[in-house]
Amino acid sequence: MLRVGLVGSGFMARTHLERYRSMDDARVVAVASPNTAADFVAEHGLDADTFEDATTMMDADVDAVDVCSPTPTHRPLVEAAAARDLDVLCEKPIALTLEDANAIARAAADAGITLLVGHVLRFFPDYAAIRRSIADGAVGEVGTVRARRVSPFPDWAPWYADADRSGGVLHDLAIHEFDFCRWAVGDVERVFAREHRSDGNHRGLATLVFESGAVGYVDAGWDRPPGGDLTSEFEVAGDEGLLEYDGADGQPLAIDTRGDGEPLPPPVERDGYRRQLDAFVDAVEGREEPAVTAEDAIEALRISLAARRSAASGESVAVSEVVA
Repeated sequence: MLRVGLVGSGFMARTHLERYRSMDDARVVAVASPNTAADFVAEHGLDADTFEDATTMMDADVDAVDVCSPTPTHRPLVEAAAARDLDVLCEKPIALTLEDANAIARAAADAGITLLVGHVLRFFPDYAAIRRSIADGAVGEVGTVRARRVSPFPDWAPWYADADRSGGVLHDLAIHEFDFCRWAVGDVERVFAREHRSDGNHRGLATLVFESGAVGYVDAGWDRPPGGDLTSEFEVAGDEGLLEYDGADGQPLAIDTRGDGEPLPPPVERDGYRRQLDAFVDAVEGREEPAVTAEDAIEALRISLAARRSAASGESVAVSEVVA
């Protein structure tokens, strides 16, 4: 039984806790949050110790730490866990800066701990099926990619509105698509981006040029009406066909090929968060390598930083130019 210390009491902490409670090989035994840990534990009827300070929690009887706190806290928390030989699941983005991201990677490597970064799209069966289909040649040579992810502004946590803490929509939300596009299609060479802010809404648009020559378009927005749902779409076109994904569709994944291949059956399991936690436990127990490494997370971060620099400068930015 992996004894997990959960850092945070917001949306992602609740999301992870719901999945831990259905697992037989991991259990949340401690929660750390500066002001709300006790309320969080009481609200969820959880049998867990509470702490105002996360490092104090790490000195308690825990085996691993699940970091669901704001992005600027990731580096000190991972470094503190590594110093105590505690394995870490760290929410994305890995950090706000490359300097902090590289420090996280070094701390984990030097301590020899397991570090899995929460780029959760890789664990959703729909997205895993998209990646397999591309790799298997279902659409042939990829020419264009279109990805879209929009939601209401995450007003449950005011820190998202502070670009100095969240990085904004191109850093915190679009990074889902940046990581998945790189995982499914290949490394990104150059980014051109624009963003717009008004009345608390934030929209970012980025054009990606992949090293393969393919072109991608990522649309990310915190601008849906309050109370609305997050929606996501993905489309990839190649010289042999078209693959389309609509997260709002009851049968979201469809492949239209020019060959005689059988259509891909729609995946039925959608809970990528549970699959992510299972992968973390498997990595801690030595059954699998971490499915998302610090290096993967750093490369996704570099694309996000290139997009933010492009939006600020009005010029395209080479990902290779984004260095600490």
